[in-house]
Order: sequence, then structure tokens, then C-alpha cells
Amino acid sequence: MRAFKLGTLMAILSAMLMTSGCARPSPSGLEQIIANNAAALHVPATSHVRSMQVDLTMKDGQSSFGAVYKVTRNGRMRIDIISGGKRVYTEAYDGRDAWDLGEDGSSPTTDSNPATLWHGTQFPEQILTLGDLRSLGHRLEYVGRENIGGVDYHLLKITLSDGFETFRYINPTTWLIERGRDFRAFHPAVDGKKTWIETMWSDYRPVNGVMHPFLSVNTDLTSGKWQATNTVTAISIDPNFDDSIFVRPPAKAP
Repeated sequence: MRAFKLGTLMAILSAMLMTSGCARPSPSGLEQIIANNAAALHVPATSHVRSMQVDLTMKDGQSSFGAVYKVTRNGRMRIDIISGGKRVYTEAYDGRDAWDLGEDGSSPTTDSNPATLWHGTQFPEQILTLGDLRSLGHRLEYVGRENIGGVDYHLLKITLSDGFETFRYINPTTWLIERGRDFRAFHPAVDGKKTWIETMWSDYRPVNGVMHPFLSVNTDLTSGKWQATNTVTAISIDPNFDDSIFVRPPAKAP
């Protein structure tokens, strides 16, 4: 069940693009892009959302299943994989350590990829906005323009505080993030080989007046192979989570 990663919502850029000499606008241009994106989402430049729950259905390779993803503004997360109406696997990050729990719930194990789980909590247009990132120690840079499928996207590079790089493509008409790219292993617990992965977000809908993407599709850009599709079925803003749900439970006596 370790293969059931959220695939969450990350993004990438090819090395060729990074050496193509794209023009870089002034910092004021970057600020305008951030402001335009916030206006398109109908949010303040910085978000005040404390917690979020996302219910979704996932198609990953040959597998289809449900999931419930819980995330907090201080970087904690938990995802429960659901099959046949039952929890069959859990991955969680408590803000410092990550752990996994199998179907029987008896023996939690240490997750060997805590950074991957944490990265998903820091990406924009989930619980955080682009405007939140720098206050959390992340770096945001404008790379230039790139035309994909007839859309001349604004391209932003995000460097998280741990050095992980991810990229976001903003539609210059809607000002919504439509694509993301990064170089990583899609299922690091199963296969550590890294590749360029593209995530495409679409079907933006209002939740409490704020726009959220309800569909994401992951593709391996090197091979062109589809990897996963996530469809959101419900989003809850600022639910009250018991802190214990993020904490590694003790092993049960045999």
C-alpha cells in the first residue's frame, strides 16, 4: 500500500528551459503576478486558512481508491487511503517526523520520505497562497514566459526552505495556476528513480468563495506516460482537527 502517494499537487520544469535565457522582469512584476493570482482566486494576498480537509478519488496506475487528506497551516498532514469504505493505509507528518500505518492498525512504521509529505503542505493554492511562501522561508522567482499548447504562461520558480525546487505555470488570462513541474520520484517508497513530472490542475470551483482546482493529472514528461488522476469530491475549510490524528500512534500489543 506504500505506493498510494497523493501525488500531491507538485510541479516541474526542464533543464533546457532554465538555460534558455528567458527575460526576468523587475520584482514589481512578480508582485503583480502574485496579486493577480490572489484576485483570481478571490483570496487576500496572504491566506488565513488554518486547516483544510480534501476528500478525493484517485486513479494511480491500475489502482482506484478514495482518500481523505488533512493539512494544517503549520505543515502537518495526514492522508488516509480508503477502499471499500474502510481505511486501508495512512501516511502522516507531524511537523517533524513521518509515519505510516497499515490496514490492521497495529504497527506504525517510520516513513522514509518525510520531506515528500512536507513538500505537499507548502505548495500554493491548497492551504497556502503564493503570497504566503516567502514568510515561511521559501523563495519565489520569476523565470519568464513559456508557450505550451498556445498559452504563453508566466513561469514561477519556487525554492522551498529545504532546497526543493518546483515550478508553476500561471495562465496570463485567468491568472490561475494551470501546470506544475518538478524533478522527483513519483513513488519514492517504491521506486527512487527521479524524473520530470508535470501536474495539470483544472476544474476550478468556489469553496467558501475561494477558487480551488478539483482535478489534477500527473504525467511523466520524459516518457509521456500518464501516472495518476486525482478528482476532488469535497473540500472543508478550517475544520477542527484533534492534534492526535497527526501523532504516531503506539504499537498495539499482540
